[in-house]
Amino acid sequence: MIEEDIQASSSVLDLCKWLPAKVNIHAWRLEMDRVPTTDALKRRNVIVGDSRCILCNFEEETAEHMFTACYIASNVWQGISSWCKIPSIYAFSIKDLFSFHKNLRVSDKKNEAVQGIIMIACWSLWRARNNAKFSNISVRIENVVSEIKAMGFLWFFNRFKNAGIEWREWCSFVDM
Repeated sequence: MIEEDIQASSSVLDLCKWLPAKVNIHAWRLEMDRVPTTDALKRRNVIVGDSRCILCNFEEETAEHMFTACYIASNVWQGISSWCKIPSIYAFSIKDLFSFHKNLRVSDKKNEAVQGIIMIACWSLWRARNNAKFSNISVRIENVVSEIKAMGFLWFFNRFKNAGIEWREWCSFVDM
């Protein structure tokens, strides 16, 4: 029921069937600008302390900044582009991120993998933000990318119909 509501209310976002519902829901909330960044909380009259992005400490923490313009996010997107052997991911909006895979000239399997990886990256950036904010754990780009690879493989291998991929193939993104 929730997944049908997500699909019906979204204009750009396509559900990724091999991802857990929590990741699809996070992506949907992100596209709808319903993720509780400090900017979103301030708009709802919630008192927040420092409103700068916890990842880069330069700009105000908005969803657009955190997932597209932040130095940390930009480096994560470059890491994913390099790993997946796709053109560099440059996004000016959340909608750009979620529609990026549609313009790739790759196999259907790789296209679906890239779609899911982008959604996992948003999930992982949000987790890194929360770990930094609430547990004082510093954000390391290589750790975020490693988490994306590991979670992506786990979910793709176990939930994608006919995945037929091994860890070493996933890490090199060959034969997708």
